[in-house]
Amino acid sequence: MNKRLLFIIPIFPKSIDEDTIVPFIFQFCTFFQKKYPLVKIDVLTLEYPKHKKEYNINGIRVFTLKKSFKGKIGGFLQLLNAIKKGILLQNKYKYIGVLSFWYLKPAIIGHILKKIFKLNHYTWLQGQDIKPHNKYLKRFPPKEKELISLGFQQQQQLFVYHKIFVKKIANVAVDPNILPKLNIKNRDIDIIGVGNLGPIKNYTKFIDIVFELKKIYPNINTLICGDGEEKSSLQKKINELKLSDNIKLYGYVSNIDVRNLMNNSKIFLHTSIFEGNPFVIQEALFSGCNVASTIDISFDTNIEIENFYFNEDINILASKINSVLSNNKQETKRVMPFDINNTAKTIYDSFF
Repeated sequence: MNKRLLFIIPIFPKSIDEDTIVPFIFQFCTFFQKKYPLVKIDVLTLEYPKHKKEYNINGIRVFTLKKSFKGKIGGFLQLLNAIKKGILLQNKYKYIGVLSFWYLKPAIIGHILKKIFKLNHYTWLQGQDIKPHNKYLKRFPPKEKELISLGFQQQQQLFVYHKIFVKKIANVAVDPNILPKLNIKNRDIDIIGVGNLGPIKNYTKFIDIVFELKKIYPNINTLICGDGEEKSSLQKKINELKLSDNIKLYGYVSNIDVRNLMNNSKIFLHTSIFEGNPFVIQEALFSGCNVASTIDISFDTNIEIENFYFNEDINILASKINSVLSNNKQETKRVMPFDINNTAKTIYDSFF
């Protein structure tokens, strides 16, 4: 039996060194290929990288679009170019199914290939693609049975925004084999934050929380890994609140270095406004960090995730962090809310 699948995605790393580009998706593809070696994965990437030829990464063959288009007309031409590429690939390799990532152009391309070739097709929702402003969800309403959510919270949000209830969930999860050995000794960093310095990550709230904690811990040591449009305004606020000795903006940091920093951190503080099921939270929990978050990742409000604290109020989060920092006897341990084996099985069972 032919077990070849085509994954369609906006961007994909061009080498293993680009570990900050869709880190969960790349990790998942690599894990899936190893877990199911009889299934051959090909990837069609639309936006990045721009190569003239196909390439191979971790046993996954990647196809790119040769032409780059700009503007509204360019976006339409790119879509046509991607559909043409998908048809050529299907005629050559005879895929039995297509998995699109994000309900954006990849979902439209996958749906067209499904119609032409009678393929199995699913779209794995990945985050902000479920928000109300997504024109693809409005103009091309999907069938619920063809969607896969990346977490319980996203499943609920999609129903609120679009009255679409997705039964199939493939949770974001960490591959335990790619993180460094757990540091159970002293951790020098009190609080770490990771993510793009843009409005959605809401690092002003991060700074406000550290400001409150400094009243108790004058020498509190925190850092933020990431770069973005709000870097200068965030640095200005740090200076105004006299926190320059307490909060360091590290700028761009590779994913492997982020994991090492997490492994030396006591608390991961996540102050994002909106996300589906943040991969970085899973990495932090598995790295032995306590996590204080404005985004809930639990799949059941009656079940608590160990070392995970959720609240939108900065005073409550500050209080939780204080209780962790003041507890010198707490055991450092890995926490894995979701198993990547189950995630891979959900995708596999969808096609086979």
